[in-house]
Amino acid sequence: MAYNGITPTVVAGKIKPTRIPIPPPMKIEDLMKKIAQLNLDQNILKNITPNITWKGNPLFIGNSIHYDLLHPKEALVASTLRLTPLQYLTYKLILISSARGYSQRSFPFRKSDAQKHLPIDVNRSSKLWEWFTQTGWLK
Repeated sequence: MAYNGITPTVVAGKIKPTRIPIPPPMKIEDLMKKIAQLNLDQNILKNITPNITWKGNPLFIGNSIHYDLLHPKEALVASTLRLTPLQYLTYKLILISSARGYSQRSFPFRKSDAQKHLPIDVNRSSKLWEWFTQTGWLK
C-alpha cells in the first residue's frame, strides 16, 4: 500500500484520521529509477500547454538542484505551483503510482484521492491532479 501520510487514531472512542510526517525522501537516483519504471509517455509534453494557474508569483527554480531532471513544461508547472524540482518529482511518483494502484483494483482515482496521498495542501494536490490528468498519465 502506498504511504498516504494518514494513519487512523482512536480519539474518544472514535476513529479519526491523523496526518503523520512523510518519511524522508529517497535518493534522487532511486526516485528517478522508479519514475522511469512508470514508462510515462514524455512525447505528450511536446503537444500540451499546461493549463495550471496559481495565486501569487511563480517560484524561480532555474538554479535549483535537480532542475535539469524536469521537462521545461514540468518546470513551468512546478514553478507555478511554487514547488521545488525534488518536491515535484516526488509528488509525480506518488500520484501516478497511486492512480495505477487504484486502476488495478478498478477504482477511479479522483481529485479527493490525490489530496489524501500528498502531504501538501489540498489546492496544490488538486492542481497536480489536474496537470497529470491533462498529460494522460492518470488513466
